[in-house]
Order: sequence, then C-alpha cells, then structure tokens
Amino acid sequence: MKVKKKESIKVKLVHKEITRYGYLMGGIIVIFACFFLFVFIRDLQVRVKKANEAKKIVAPYYEEKEFKRPVFLPTPASHEAVLEPVKIPIVMYHYVEYVQDPGDFIRKRLDIVPGLFEKHLKDLKKAGYETYYVRDVPDIISGKIHYSTQSAILSFDDGYEDFYTDVFPLLKKYHMRATFYPIYDFIGRKGFVTKAQIQELVDSDLVEIGSHTLDHLYLKLVPDEVAKKQIFESKKKLEEDFHIKVSTFAYPYGAMSPHAIQYVKDAGYTAAVSVISGTLQSDDNLFFLSRIRPGLFGENIVRSIEAMKK
Repeated sequence: MKVKKKESIKVKLVHKEITRYGYLMGGIIVIFACFFLFVFIRDLQVRVKKANEAKKIVAPYYEEKEFKRPVFLPTPASHEAVLEPVKIPIVMYHYVEYVQDPGDFIRKRLDIVPGLFEKHLKDLKKAGYETYYVRDVPDIISGKIHYSTQSAILSFDDGYEDFYTDVFPLLKKYHMRATFYPIYDFIGRKGFVTKAQIQELVDSDLVEIGSHTLDHLYLKLVPDEVAKKQIFESKKKLEEDFHIKVSTFAYPYGAMSPHAIQYVKDAGYTAAVSVISGTLQSDDNLFFLSRIRPGLFGENIVRSIEAMKK
C-alpha cells in the first residue's frame, strides 16, 4: 500500500511538473506569438505608409482636387494693354489603346480606345474645328494668331508608343495637329516612343514636341535644384537630339510650385500646361494652362467642349 501511495504521489508530482512545464511553454509560445504579431503589424504599417507615400506621387494625377486652380497664383504682370482671356479647350490625353490587363485600373482610367479617339477627330472635323499647338497659345492670346471659337488643342502626355502607332496615323488621316510631351529618359523604353519615331513626328509638321521632364518626377516634392535640372535639361536634350525649338512644358502629375513655374520661365519655355480643369486661358495662367480630360466627354466631343466653354 505504501509503495502504491508513493507511486501515486510521484505521478501527481510528475503531472504537476508537466502542467507547470505546459504553462511555461504556453506562455513562451504566447510571448513569441505576440512578438511576431507585433512585427507583422509593424511591417504592415510600414508597407501601408510606403503605399500611401507612393499614392502621394501618383494619386494627385487622378484626384479631382488636383484639377482645380492652385491656391497660389503668380502676381499678374503689368501690361500696357490688358489682354482678354480666351476660351481655348486643351484636351489632355494619355493612352490611346486597348488595355490588355483588366486589373490595370490607372491605365484604364487614362485610356481612350482608338475607335473612340477616331470618333473625336471625326466629330471635330465634321464641326469644322481647327486644331492648334500649345505653343500657339501665347500668340492666340495676344491676337497674333487668328483663333475662332471652333478650335481646340490636342495634347498627349508621357510619350507612349501608342501615340506613334495609333494616334499619329489618325492625325494624318484627318489632317489634325497635336502637342506631344515625352518623358526624355523614357524614350526608347518598352511601351514608349523611340528617337526614330519622334523624328518622324517632327518631320510630319503635325506634331509639336514639348518637354515633360527627364524622369517624370513630382516637382512639388523634389529639391529645387532637382526640379530645375528636370526642367532645363529635358528641354536642352530634346532640342539637341531633334534640332527643334521646345517651347512648352507639361508638369508631371500636374504638380507645380512657384519655384517650378519660375524655372519653366527661366528655361525659356513660352507656356506650360497643368491638369487644372477648364478652357479659359490668359496671360496670367500662361505657365499653368488649363486642360480638360476626354473622360469628361459624353458621346460627342464637340457638344461637350461647347458646353464647357459656356
């Protein structure tokens, strides 16, 4: 009996030790689980923060608030004769293609399929619209170039290859002009135009080549010296490569600051386009001209433009 009692006590002690060991291991596991959960959450927070920071670079291109006039306005220059504002619709295109990736929502939001773009040109032609270059705007405002109410400017940002493969043939077909803003350091990359293609555009006399910086940087966030380099050197390199005069500039993401605007002026550009929505252009917004997005159009581009000009 005593032997059984001792064995029973030993069993209880062993069970107690196992239980204590189990609690200890369980506690350790909980601690490790909490630690890894903390690390995971912290890593997730970092990823979310980085994603949000990236959105600050990309999102303003698509957010409606970025299409409104900025809170800062350069002091209007004094003129002997006040130049009246002119309603000049500048249409802002990006992709003209059939988007292959259904999950590429940014590309889809910036895209106009070739068939719809051709309808835009047909409608403009049928309504007797004349197309101009962005570089013509200063002379239109000053009265040096006659400009009727049945006129528009077609602009294309970034330098995608579909401008050459899809847009350019249609411009030739309908005898329309356009302003093209390639990102200089993207020239020759996959999906972007080559130098040979740009030269063909230049030789056609249907396309104005403007600057869109070297690397498509968000000019409001980069240091001033970087913004200055992007604005000055992109112009210089385009002029040297294609033996042309680059007169106009497009702000990447529509991002601009008083310093960036001043650099554009200092570099020798005569005008610059923004993503501020509207058709009213004047001497006072010559370096952040308003544009309209084709996504705002209904079935008929002419009807939409006429409605916006009222």
